[in-house]
Amino acid sequence: MNLEERKAAFHARTEQYCRLGHDRFAAARFVAEAAGCLEGPALDVGTGRGLLAMALARRGLDVVSVDVNAEDSELAAALAGEAGLDGHIQFLLQDARSLPFPDGSFGCAAMMEVLHHLDDARPILTEMARLVQPGGVIVVADFTEAGFAMVASVHRADGQEHPRSASTLEGAQEILASLGWLEEGRVEAHLNVVAWLRKPKAPSS
Repeated sequence: MNLEERKAAFHARTEQYCRLGHDRFAAARFVAEAAGCLEGPALDVGTGRGLLAMALARRGLDVVSVDVNAEDSELAAALAGEAGLDGHIQFLLQDARSLPFPDGSFGCAAMMEVLHHLDDARPILTEMARLVQPGGVIVVADFTEAGFAMVASVHRADGQEHPRSASTLEGAQEILASLGWLEEGRVEAHLNVVAWLRKPKAPSS
């Protein structure tokens, strides 16, 4: 499909989810706001269609958005442009396991509905941890069981299967905790569970 066809498909799917009681944009806002005040710039990992990147940008943050799918990145940039947010989001085609930024380049990092696509989340979470400055926050979200069931039913109706790996939010929290990050909160709404952890600041000398 060309870009216009992909935009039309995105809007049709969004309307389909709304009819089932799920607002994708409201879910992204919920994830972006769950941890309270965030410092920028923000790193959005596995941006997909860019909903979380746009929600973070609407909070006044400059956002760097990374994804390995060129068509998704192109669509996300187009949707951000339509929303008037393209000047606040930089869309990069990058593998999040190794990103071209120095340590501590970001005030926060986030990923939404990405974990269940990852066979091994550790390399990406480790890279996110490297890139967030001391005192910064990582926000991680994925579907609730009800959310997974809804998405699976929609995909089955199209003759497809929605992938779901063994990577979980609990596993992501354990990985980050093993890297020294401090768990701060966990909330659930909009068919998403959100957890956030903070990178300890270095002790003052």
